[in-house]
Amino acid sequence: MLERINILKIIFDHFGTLKSLNQRSKYINWKDAILFLAFPILISITLTYNGFDFKGQLGNLIAAIAIFGGFLFNLLAIIYSQIDNIKKDADNESNELKQKFVKEIHVNISFCIVLSIFLILTLLSSTVYIPNWHYKWVIEKTIIGINYFLLTLFLLTLIMAINRIYILLNKTVE
Repeated sequence: MLERINILKIIFDHFGTLKSLNQRSKYINWKDAILFLAFPILISITLTYNGFDFKGQLGNLIAAIAIFGGFLFNLLAIIYSQIDNIKKDADNESNELKQKFVKEIHVNISFCIVLSIFLILTLLSSTVYIPNWHYKWVIEKTIIGINYFLLTLFLLTLIMAINRIYILLNKTVE
């Protein structure tokens, strides 16, 4: 029953795309780990610790993430159309690399869509009233930190997907 809504494969496949193309490693490239894990954690801790708040722009953030989520579905359609073009390609070496590239772009865009859904949910969770409690600030800071982490990860993944699409479409035109 839960396999219909299980998104763990998308998440694991996304982090699998961060492995080096030249190496058959089981681990994420260390530079990508810094960029896609350590950097968002550092940004979220810094912004949360310094008291930066997004409550005044919460509606704009939710609207922007929702719009990006919709555009990402359109990008999936573009990628799907590129699969047919790549299958028709005669050069087997570049064809194999392009197929791998298209699959990774598909995974990255799917991850971005899932991330946008979770981001909207966590942004909405920051509006939930928490009764006065001695450790209320811990919950509030944790939610804000998670939101900053997800926002940073979303932006980085979106930039990576756009860059990969640009490279793929550029190579297809050549």
